[in-house]
Amino acid sequence: MTRRTLWNLWRTVRLTVALYGQYDTGSRAAAIAFYALLSIFPLLLFLIGVLAQWLTTAQAEALILDMLARVAPVVPDVLQANLARVLAARGPINLVAGVTLAWSASSLFAAIIHALDRVWNQRGGRAFWEHRLLSVALVVIVTLLFVFSLVLATALALIPRLLVFLLPIRPEVVERGWQFAPTLITFGLDVSLYAMLYRFLPSRSPPWPAVWAGAVVAALGEHLVRIGFGLYLTYFARYGLVYGTLATLVAFLFWVYLNGLVLLVGAEFGVAWERVWLAPQADQHAEQARRF
Repeated sequence: MTRRTLWNLWRTVRLTVALYGQYDTGSRAAAIAFYALLSIFPLLLFLIGVLAQWLTTAQAEALILDMLARVAPVVPDVLQANLARVLAARGPINLVAGVTLAWSASSLFAAIIHALDRVWNQRGGRAFWEHRLLSVALVVIVTLLFVFSLVLATALALIPRLLVFLLPIRPEVVERGWQFAPTLITFGLDVSLYAMLYRFLPSRSPPWPAVWAGAVVAALGEHLVRIGFGLYLTYFARYGLVYGTLATLVAFLFWVYLNGLVLLVGAEFGVAWERVWLAPQADQHAEQARRF
């Protein structure tokens, strides 16, 4: 690694820190956490309504909570009791109810789009109706991604058995070799998801090199937050002493806040990457074009 490369990396990190303060990242992450709290029940009811086409409501609820427990340590504690009461009180999810739930759940994605527009330096943005339709479309996309994740989880569980059946390999060897594969696959999917968010949600389309740089940083940050937050809850957090019965709710908001920070810092790293690594190249190409 050359001295110039190290210098550019340092400039990228330093600019990311400057952008963190410039874009008031903490307040925007807090807004994402607030809208997540408002949107999570409509989103989950929408997901359950979709999955109930193939499963019973109880099975769909248990499946969703189990999947969330793998991603977010505190979400099932916040939702489990209340979700059962809401499901018992609501009627069937017809087309009108589905559209209403999707609209309510879209507030979270609207907040994310606003924040990413600001980070990627696009103040004007889309018209209101375009912005809201994109937010509703993201609810549908998230639902499809959730269904895909269920299929993928089943496939990943079957692959080691298939390898043992097809190849002359001992089961314990396959088990040891496969134990890291789900983590790598999940990390790759996270990077791809962040890249899609950074590329297609802002009003302008950032260059792919900057998008991928920000996506890798965000995916790494998400995994570190997941590990660190789990350790924090286990050994350090004493929310119950301060917030009482609201402890799990406060923990949920804090977890979403941290993930909102990860999302926005990854985007800011992408912006810094574009300015440090790509802008000088663009200026150089423009100067060469003027000469010829």
